[in-house]
Amino acid sequence: MYNLLIADKDEFEAKGMKWLIESSISNVNVKLAHNLIDSVMILENEQPDIFIYETNIGIGEELLKAIKINQPNIISITMEATFEAAKKAIDIGTKFLLIKPFSPQELLNNINLIIRELERQTKDKLERIFNTDKQNVVYEHLFLDESSFIEPYVFVAFQPEKVSILPKLNQYLKEYLFPITPMIFPLSDMTICLFNSQAELDWNSLCKRFMYDWDQFESESIVIIINLEENPYLSLHEKYLHTKKMTEVTFFVGYRQVLEFTSELQWKFIDPFLTPSEQKQWISYLNEGNKEEISSFLSREFLQFTDPFPDPSLLRIRLTSILAQIRRHMKSTSLDHKLYEEEYLTIFDTILYESIIFRIIQKLIIFTSKIIDAAADISKNSYTDTIEKCIKYMELNYWKKDFALSDLSTFVGRNSTYLSHLFVEKTKKTFRECLTDIRIKEAKKLLIETDMVVKEIASLTGFQNQYYFSRVFKNSVGMPPKQFRTKESLEHFSRS
Repeated sequence: MYNLLIADKDEFEAKGMKWLIESSISNVNVKLAHNLIDSVMILENEQPDIFIYETNIGIGEELLKAIKINQPNIISITMEATFEAAKKAIDIGTKFLLIKPFSPQELLNNINLIIRELERQTKDKLERIFNTDKQNVVYEHLFLDESSFIEPYVFVAFQPEKVSILPKLNQYLKEYLFPITPMIFPLSDMTICLFNSQAELDWNSLCKRFMYDWDQFESESIVIIINLEENPYLSLHEKYLHTKKMTEVTFFVGYRQVLEFTSELQWKFIDPFLTPSEQKQWISYLNEGNKEEISSFLSREFLQFTDPFPDPSLLRIRLTSILAQIRRHMKSTSLDHKLYEEEYLTIFDTILYESIIFRIIQKLIIFTSKIIDAAADISKNSYTDTIEKCIKYMELNYWKKDFALSDLSTFVGRNSTYLSHLFVEKTKKTFRECLTDIRIKEAKKLLIETDMVVKEIASLTGFQNQYYFSRVFKNSVGMPPKQFRTKESLEHFSRS
């Protein structure tokens, strides 16, 4: 964590800079001073790493003395684009001089450059202490239990959700400026880094900083696992196995986060098969088309785990038991033709290989809902296209400002999640896009056939206000409503 002092007479401006910095840079603690006395006091007591000095606050012997003793990295800000202002900034040891007006990104870039330099200095210092240039550990120490080689290392695993980005992650780790250089071991599904634990670092903050930087560099998600076990009798091989096991927690909590462990992960045992009572429940749910109870069962049984977690492999087996019940229902209702067979196989594959339990349950709920609806349609011996019914209903109710997917769901008696999925499948558009198309179509008619003002048309076609309507209309048609009306009028005149 780096301490930063902003000295500026203008309190509003200083608070604005504080908000910008804290919302953009994760590892800084920002203090404010609005006069010379407070500036000197904070410089002496807090010893900030970075000093943002607005020259309007003035200068004095006490401030110069505090700067000389503490030697912060100074970013000076001034409104005067003169040689004299630049010389004053240089005389107090300014690293960067910003002339108002300047962009927020320019300030952030300067701060980040200073932080990088501070990190490099810390790294050099730690490497001199711990001599980390020497690779003391080799792959054999991780994979073979024969070695009694035990050293005080912190294991940190970097695991991407998609294995295909491992080469990019490995390269990024090699180039990343850690405070102390780790030993890097690329593996088939993750990368393990070993840090000397004698370097008393805040491992959580360090890894969160890495996560922040990685997210700026790459959109693909990763999880970082910090193994802080302090058992002196663990071999490197045992510690590696414990770390690898810890990565499986992502099945429950997902990626894009930093997880810490201080002891070996222990799975809680569960029965991987449905009990006879649960089998009867599922037969009843499916026969009755009780989608609410199915969703409730899946959420309760699979989405409410806390530490200690069950073994993910047992949960996958339990899910295949449920899928077997759905399969039997498909057979009994003649839903075993190609379309549903392919979806069934896709869900089966999802249960076996999807990396996060939430996604499995989400897809299983959608699939089950689809099967129940299809079975209900077959039983009625008359299939009415659900989407056609929805569109007709939307054409009658598009003018309602609060018209929502839940209204359609109630009208056709279908689950909202399933309905949303069906819209995309049948129309290649979302519900919201279809509704917007209907509203724009009606707005065009009103623009051509009436003299109503844009505000009235926006209200009559269900838009919240005329400004939002104009923006959506332009995105859809390629021109604002008024221009469209003029164009259509001219074309009508030329035709007549």
